[in-house]
Amino acid sequence: MTLLDDNLTSSLDDMTSSPYYSSVPDYMAENFSKAQLDEFKEAFALFDATSSGSVPVQDIGTVVRSLGHNPSKTDVQKIQDELRKDGKEEVEFGDFLGILAKYFKDLEDQDPAAELKQAFKVFDKRGDGTINVNELIHILSTLGSNLQRMK
Repeated sequence: MTLLDDNLTSSLDDMTSSPYYSSVPDYMAENFSKAQLDEFKEAFALFDATSSGSVPVQDIGTVVRSLGHNPSKTDVQKIQDELRKDGKEEVEFGDFLGILAKYFKDLEDQDPAAELKQAFKVFDKRGDGTINVNELIHILSTLGSNLQRMK
């Protein structure tokens, strides 16, 4: 690790251990797994430039996108308008969790193993939980993988 990496890690550790990030309301903790909360805290901390425990309302779309979601400009504007209607120009972590719970309910359903199984079901033509080797090779080749057949 370089000095820059050490400083960044230390800075992130400082931000994510602040009282703003450690106090997650119980009703929010029930909506998300610990792994999800950790991921949200890390993303939120990256955009909390002043370590104040909040991010500017105008950055909310960027924070959500950093979590892998792609809200439309209209959705982001709707969220920003709702926050500003309440007189907010900064979003605290608890409010951010509320936004995620309200507008991005699919976060609760994310299970990588289930998503992988669902993807394979598309190619399981017989419905028996298997994919023919030749079909798999064809699929992967079509998607751009450079495969060599083993003897």
